[in-house]
Amino acid sequence: DALDAMRLSSDPCLVIIILDIKACTAKIEKSYKKADLPAGSNALEEFKKLAHNESEFQNAPCVSVFCYDTENKLSGAAKQVIGACKWVPDTAPGRSKMVYTSAWNSIKQELTKTHISTSNMFEASDWDDVDDKIQKL
Repeated sequence: DALDAMRLSSDPCLVIIILDIKACTAKIEKSYKKADLPAGSNALEEFKKLAHNESEFQNAPCVSVFCYDTENKLSGAAKQVIGACKWVPDTAPGRSKMVYTSAWNSIKQELTKTHISTSNMFEASDWDDVDDKIQKL
């Protein structure tokens, strides 16, 4: 399972999950290993590209699970956080917004089964939201 591999080895470093509204299921739409990312890039930068790409997720909701390198706020030591973002842009269709909003608690429960902390899960509708939440991880 990609999420267990992420937790154990940080690879894949980015997983995009979409909900199939008709089938009432979730599936991994995209998965990126560190080696797949452009040199000097990271999982959040790659997600940002997808979120701003009209043919990807600029107007479509998804759930992004990512590895993020940061520092411990008290000690300054490097640490890695696995986070999850429910991405529902304001331009997404109304029905999709409702489906992702109503499914978010169930998605969070499934993610906690792979030992992703709920304190590292957040909702965003634009990139400023993501930046604000990342600063708090």
